[in-house]
Amino acid sequence: MRIRLYILATFIGLIAATTAIPNKPEKREFVESASTFVCPAKSGNSNTNGVIHVGAKAVKSALIDKKNRPLKKGKDRSLSISTKARVIEGESGTPILLASKPSTWLALTQCTSSSGEFWFVGGTSDVSSLGYFQFTNENLGKAIIDIELWSEDGSEGSRTLTIPARSTKNYSLTTFMPGKNLTAFNVISRSGLVNTTLLDERRRGLTPYGADFVPVSAAPDKNVIMVGVPGPKFSKKSKITSQKIRIFVPGETDAIIQVNYLSKSGIFAPVGLDSIRVPAQRVVEVELPELPNDQLFSLQLRATEPIIASTVTRGTFDKRRELIWSGSAQKNQDSKIALPERSGYLSIVSSEPKVSFVVVKSGGKRSTVTMTTDPMGLWKVPDTAREIQFSAGAPPKLLAITIESISGVASAPLAPAQSKEVTTLPVIDSTLLIPDSNSLN
Repeated sequence: MRIRLYILATFIGLIAATTAIPNKPEKREFVESASTFVCPAKSGNSNTNGVIHVGAKAVKSALIDKKNRPLKKGKDRSLSISTKARVIEGESGTPILLASKPSTWLALTQCTSSSGEFWFVGGTSDVSSLGYFQFTNENLGKAIIDIELWSEDGSEGSRTLTIPARSTKNYSLTTFMPGKNLTAFNVISRSGLVNTTLLDERRRGLTPYGADFVPVSAAPDKNVIMVGVPGPKFSKKSKITSQKIRIFVPGETDAIIQVNYLSKSGIFAPVGLDSIRVPAQRVVEVELPELPNDQLFSLQLRATEPIIASTVTRGTFDKRRELIWSGSAQKNQDSKIALPERSGYLSIVSSEPKVSFVVVKSGGKRSTVTMTTDPMGLWKVPDTAREIQFSAGAPPKLLAITIESISGVASAPLAPAQSKEVTTLPVIDSTLLIPDSNSLN
């Protein structure tokens, strides 16, 4: 009995001692960070040129190689591409890359962050293909990726690749599905994260047929919108010879798809495209009839099953053969997006009747642009524009930029800026580690 009373008294004493310790408020610290951007490297073809455009001169960047270089501030907002990919700090506006082969083709793409998954519907593996995949691993450990493959004949299996740490690897499209005309890819990371770029370049004999980056597709969805598709009136010397939607249904059920045109002229459904059956697990292309009589337009696809899609435009622009890929756009809200130092057109689709944004020009001069977006807005981009900014809380919108030069025509959907992640630092009570002066006496 005495032992039980002794144990009870000891327990009560411990509780009293614990409650007597002053309860200090817990201090927590938070760190805000954003993933870095990775910009593609130059291909092995020495005739290819390219420039990365960033929003400001002081943006930090570094080449990706075994030396693990620290990020350093730049002296210019234009950075020439090299045989090594480049990493750019994520706090900046989304960088954009303009690549070209003189008097042959022009290609445009945004720099993106490394990720665990990428979807692409575009490119070809037939005899005309000079295209390639580029995989960049910016991290200190190797990355292992699986690439699921589909063509007009259905599933083509998968391929596993290992990308060494701090390296960039190119793989010809013809090595994946030789002889296939219509291709789609799903890049999935098994270990580590990679950045993935797909360039579609074509040539028959000595005749070039253009090139463009195939945009990264948004995740499969039942509602897909492709913004900034070139129309018959894009330029005085342009002639579109073919325009097709490439569609892939990744699920197990066929999809019924309705196509709508969105342009400054209004919304209408092209004849014959109000109910298209697309078989599951096969890549198909659908020809676009009677194009809207506009410079640029957008396409909306409503499907009964999740799909991915893109549009390929073929034609002659100022007597040059060119192909242009227009991909599914992602919604932008609070964004900062760098622009190339070229004039062009910004296409905007929004549920709101009007959209406003800030334009930062050379020298830092700022101005506000407000435009009508019912159902689609079109803003002529001056070559002095360096960056566009959308304020926090702005309604979601879909964007694409299209430009033309002596080398060709290029278009790219503009993805949202990097979202910031908030990390809580661990809380350490220093009184548990460092004794006070009284305890040392």
